Amino acid sequence: MNNTKENIQEALDEASKWLEFDGVEGVAQGEKDGKEYIIVLASCSQSELSALVPKNFKGFSVVIEESGIITAD
Repeated sequence: MNNTKENIQEALDEASKWLEFDGVEGVAQGEKDGKEYIIVLASCSQSELSALVPKNFKGFSVVIEESGIITAD
């Protein structure tokens, strides 16, 4: 798969359904060494979400980062 900006946006749009899982606070785009990936911001440990969130999605790596609870102030 050719990972273009359109492809990452499409993957992010679909990955946003993960917000329904308890502990998922956000889904975002990251980039490292020229490769885009999906970041899942979590208020729980990675192990708690590893059964729900795939390691790869639509050709992009998925990284779970513990962010704590995110609120709008």
